[in-house]
Amino acid sequence: MSTHETAHLTGVSKTMLLTVHARAEHTLSDRPRFTDPAAVELVSRLDYDFTIAGQDRLMADGVVLRTLTLDPLVAGYLATHPGCTVVNIACGLDTRFQRLDDGHVTWYDLDLPDVIELRRRLLEDGERHRTIPASALDFAWPDHLEDVSRDVLVIIEGLSMYLEQEEVRTLLDIIAARLPGATVLIEVMSRLFQRYGRERSVEDAGARYTYGCSSAAEFRRTVAPGFTLLHDVPFTRTIARYHPLLAPLTRLPLVDKLAERIVVLRAPV
Repeated sequence: MSTHETAHLTGVSKTMLLTVHARAEHTLSDRPRFTDPAAVELVSRLDYDFTIAGQDRLMADGVVLRTLTLDPLVAGYLATHPGCTVVNIACGLDTRFQRLDDGHVTWYDLDLPDVIELRRRLLEDGERHRTIPASALDFAWPDHLEDVSRDVLVIIEGLSMYLEQEEVRTLLDIIAARLPGATVLIEVMSRLFQRYGRERSVEDAGARYTYGCSSAAEFRRTVAPGFTLLHDVPFTRTIARYHPLLAPLTRLPLVDKLAERIVVLRAPV
């Protein structure tokens, strides 16, 4: 295996290089809130100019925030559903399995074939950690899962904002039809930020935001009508947890409207 791997990616797929760099950079910072040594190793092995990624604080801070929001939700699910199956959709170079593996979970990372091809060069599949080369909108991807009779958790991080509303609904329709009763954690960008927010490194990658939603209730009503809305976790709640002095600011209506959130749903049985 070569020391350095070249990434030939474009558009939305290219943004996965930004997120792995953000996690690696945070791990190497003076006071990291989480550590991701696998991300540090991946960045060291990629032949890619991360200059713009390193300069885009808004994007990098957003990746750290969503990691600090999602990791406890996933870890909590693993703790209460031992031996479950996790499907991580649009995984890119995500290393959550390496951070949270409890020794019992069966974990599937799904992404487009060119992404999985690069991922397999950098991270080998294992007995409980496998990859699926497929579009999230392909109705056949659940065929790759060996056992869906056990508890299933679906993670959809960093994807919905790059889809059209009907594509988000299609993705959730696939989950409802093929993974009844599954729990879904999906990152949802606010409509306000989707329309007016700008992240330099995302634009440099040739990607753009196409989907946003004002609330968890609106999300369930418009794209996941058969699902049960369990709760949602705005990123502002994570900010308040780590920076209590900012808590009053996070409760301002405009700040809430700008906040991304993790929406937690249960698929119909």
